[in-house]
This record gives sequence, C-alpha cells and structure tokens, in this order.
Amino acid sequence: MLNALLRSFAVRVKGLGICLFVILVFAVGVLAQTQITAGTIQGTVLDANGAALPGANVEVKNVDTNFVRTSTTDDEGRFIALQLPPGRYTLTVSKSGFATLVVEKADLTVGQAMNLPLSMKVSGVEERVTITATPTVDTLKTESSTTLNETAVSTTPILGRKFEDLLTLTPGVSVVQGPDGDEITFSGQRGVFNNVSFDGGDYNNGFFGEQLGGQRAAIDIPLDAVREFQVVATGATAEFGRTAGGIINVISKSGTNNVHGSLFHFQRLEALAANTSDGKPLKDFRREQFGGTVGGPISKNKAFFFFAFEGIRENLSRDNLSAAIGSPCSATAPTIGANEALINGSADCQRLALINFIKATRNQDEGLPVKHQINNEAFLAKVDWDVTPSNKLAISYNFDYSKNTNQTFDVATYGNSANGIEGPSKINNLNVNLFSTISPTKVNEAHFSYTRELRPRNAINSNVPADTAMGFATTFRFGNPFFLNPTIDELLWRTDAKDNFSIISGNHNVKIGGEWLHTLNDQVFRGFFEGRYIFDSVTGFLRYASPAATGGFGPTVGECFSSTGAFTGWITQGAPFSQTCAAGSSVGGPLLLYLQNGIPTGIAGVPPPGKSTIKN
Repeated sequence: MLNALLRSFAVRVKGLGICLFVILVFAVGVLAQTQITAGTIQGTVLDANGAALPGANVEVKNVDTNFVRTSTTDDEGRFIALQLPPGRYTLTVSKSGFATLVVEKADLTVGQAMNLPLSMKVSGVEERVTITATPTVDTLKTESSTTLNETAVSTTPILGRKFEDLLTLTPGVSVVQGPDGDEITFSGQRGVFNNVSFDGGDYNNGFFGEQLGGQRAAIDIPLDAVREFQVVATGATAEFGRTAGGIINVISKSGTNNVHGSLFHFQRLEALAANTSDGKPLKDFRREQFGGTVGGPISKNKAFFFFAFEGIRENLSRDNLSAAIGSPCSATAPTIGANEALINGSADCQRLALINFIKATRNQDEGLPVKHQINNEAFLAKVDWDVTPSNKLAISYNFDYSKNTNQTFDVATYGNSANGIEGPSKINNLNVNLFSTISPTKVNEAHFSYTRELRPRNAINSNVPADTAMGFATTFRFGNPFFLNPTIDELLWRTDAKDNFSIISGNHNVKIGGEWLHTLNDQVFRGFFEGRYIFDSVTGFLRYASPAATGGFGPTVGECFSSTGAFTGWITQGAPFSQTCAAGSSVGGPLLLYLQNGIPTGIAGVPPPGKSTIKN
C-alpha cells in the first residue's frame, strides 16, 4: 500500500511545475527588498555631523491597526523592516543622549521599498522631534512599475467600476481586442503573457490567459475592496515569475481598529442617457450598480475583519431586425417566388423576406427586439489576525456570480436567435498568507490559494439551431452561434502554494523561495455541433432552404455562370429535376461554406468531440 502511495505521489510531482528562485544582492548598503503582498521601510540613522548611529531603536507602527515592528540600527546606522502590510506608518527612533525622532505620514504601498535617510540631534533632556516622511528616489529599483494607491483607486471615476479599467492609467498599458473580447496588453504583447495576482495568489484564467472572469463578467472583484495595485511592465523579479508580459499585483483592503463602512448606489436611466453614435436613443435602458463595505476590529490591535459587496443589474433593448433598414420595403411580405428582384435591391426587403420565411418554416420570430441583460454580484471577505507578535495571518475569500443574457453579440442585423448567455459563471478564490518574523533579520512569507472558476456559455433557445449567415462580412445572421451550440462547459481549478524566506546579514540581502502550482482546465467545446452555413446572398439562402422545385429551389439548387463569369440563371440539379446549365457555362451554388462537427468516433478511450482536459 505504501509503495502504491509513493508511486501515485511521484506521478503527481512529475506533472507539476516547480519554480525555485534565489535573489542574491551585494551592495554597499542593504538594497531594497519587497514582497508581492507587502512593502519594506528601510533607511539610515546619522547624527548631526553625518556619522552613523549604531544601536538606535527603531519602532515602525501602523497607524490604523497599531501593528508594530521593531529593529536596531547596525554599525553603519542601517535599519530595515520587512513584510509590512501596505498602510500609514509612524516611525519612532530613540537613543540615549539624542532627541527622540518621530517620523509621521510614512504611507507605504504594495511592492514599495521606502528608503528614509534620518538624522538625530544631541540632547541632554527628554525631547521629541517630529518630521514628515520624505522618501528618497529609489535608485535601486530595477523594474518598470507603477502603483495606483488607495486614493487613486477610490477617487478615479470609472464608468463600469471594474478595477482593470484603471490599468490604462499606467504607462505602456492599453486594452485591445483579444480572443475572448477586450484584453490587457503591455507594450503590444499578447494578453496571454500577463500574470494577474490577487492577495499573493494566482488570479489568471487558465485558458484565455486573462484574469478570472475575463471580459464576460461585468465585475470580478468589488472595486471598493481593492486597496491598491502594482503594475510591473518590465523587469519583474523572479518572485513573480511565469510570465513574459506584464504583472498586475492587486491587494485587497483590511479592517482597522475603527469601524468604517460605506454604501453606494449608482443609477443610469434612459431619460438621462445620450443618444448612440447613429443618433438613436437607448431603449428600455436601466442600469443599477450598488454595494457597500464594512470593516473593523474583532479584537482591538489583534484581529480585524473586512467585507465588501457589489452588484449590477442592467437592461437594454436593441431594435435589431424589428426596425426597417434604410428605406422601407415597398412590399409588406416579399417572397422569393414573387419578389426576387425587389429582395435583391433592398436591404429592408431582405429583412422582411427572411423574417417571414423563418417564421413560416421554423416558427421562430426573428423580428423582435433583442433584450440585453446583466446580472452580476461580487463579494469579498477578509480576516487579519496577529496570532503572535511574530506571526501575522491574513485570509481573504472572493466570490463572483455573473449571468449576462444576449451579451455575446450586439449587431443590428442579427436575429434574436443569433446570441448567447454568458454564464451563469461562478468564481471562488481563497487566499491564505502567513507572515512570520523569526528575528529582526529573518522573515518568512508562506502563501496558499485555491481557485475554482465555473465558466459555462449557452446559446439562446431557438428553433433555428444551425448558425446561418448571408456572406462572410457582417450581415444577416440567425441560429445558435457556431462556438456556442448548444453549450460550452468550462471548469478551472488551481492550487498555488509558495514560500519566501529572507535573510539580512550585514550589507547582504538574501531571498530564497519556491512555488508549487497545479492547474486543471476541463472543458467541452461543442463548436460546429449543429452546423455552420454561409450563403452568398439572401436570395441564395431562400432558394436553398425552400422545398425542392424546378427552376432553382431546394438543397440541390445551382447557379449558372457564363464563360465571362456573368450570372445567367438558376437550376435544380437533383432528381427528379436534373436541370443543367447551358453548354459552356459553369455551375456554382449559393452555399459558400458548410462546417459540421460533433460526430463520435466510436473508438474506445477517445474522448467525446470537443472534450479537452489540460493539466499543468
């Protein structure tokens, strides 16, 4: 039994990627060292003549939680406080024979290595000198990074309140069209190369390479739960790893010793909205975005909680094929038999002919307005606990639910059957961080996260199952989108465990760590299961889909072309009609493309069509 367990363990280890990194820094002074979820305050303490002051006591205190980290300056007057949660700090520096120095308003952000040059004056009496923190320029920083702090996140207006929209405020970052909608790009690189981290854990979708939820979820993390985030465009340290593109490092808020809360409700109505770019008003438009936060102490100075919630409800109607296209058709109900020339010459007659034909043959009314709906909720809960003076535990859990109906397409010439339901999607993300101070010069950061993302997509229920279009360009389209029919099932789950250990010895800074990441992406992509048809024209489709008859009707319809390529007429090639074109003519057909998939192979052990399971 033991041997079987060992073999099972060996197989699992073989399939997992293990990343080990060591960062060795040698310099005249202790160089900047930061963490994914924390920051560092360091500096030198000198006397009035510029000489180093060894043995000075340095207390670094968080103003909001009274969390304290202490250290003593070394022979060269250096001090460093590692693994500090982002926030407001006050430093108190004391030494016998000198006035106590108090440094206020030291605002530390995630990933920052704040460097403070401090000077103490000689004093024979008890005296306190208070100054405001003025960090020097970080000349040791090797990466190109930008941090958007709590003020920028909370005060910058964002139409959709999605934190990813703030990324475009940083240099080199833009939003472009990707394989699954809009995607974030750093200096033109593909979005799949990016790495998104939330509270220290992997927050990437395993298939498209974007953040969890991608562009289908209106929001994935409540905006008011985001304290700040760091954007590293190039030159990220090995601690981030696994990426050739940019790093997006997001940190959530925490509770403090004071109870704080907020409520918000934003409403957008049709009457207050501007017309669209074509001058038409929005119809039945209503968007409600609401939520709130609350945070405070569980046990003062020791344990804290924070909760955030945000919801979105939106409704919007589009006319699509319920409204005339250009000049109204002169015929009320044009048909291919009586009005072919009229249909060929008028887009609105084509619209009416298609609506009437599909309603008569499939009992599907494609002439109704399309109702777009968004239903999205995001929730975050976080607990911070100072287990002992040397051990700080942080646990955060984020949940997101999203179901968006008719949100796959928004094209005016598409029928109401040519759309999909994005969801219902569910994201569960748990992060656990344990920060341990072994000594003033030795600290450890342990992290574990578990993520599960259920991301289904469904075609709108209709009586037109096959994806049918009139040409390759954007034109009339009906039926289930070929990449949705009838559904797509996608499940992602991931476990991420890592540990970083830092040692400061004299003027050397050593950091060593490792990460274990296991991802499973399990999906069934039923593309082309119900067929994809592309016709050369509306009249070609109407003839092809009509009952077989002489003169070019039915699935064996043919188009005759002269030797110069001019169209000369229609024929029905199949029996019992067996019509042919004139001598010297060529025969084509209105069906330009047909694709079909989903046929089981019948071979034992072969997965069903569209099935894929990816592990790494």
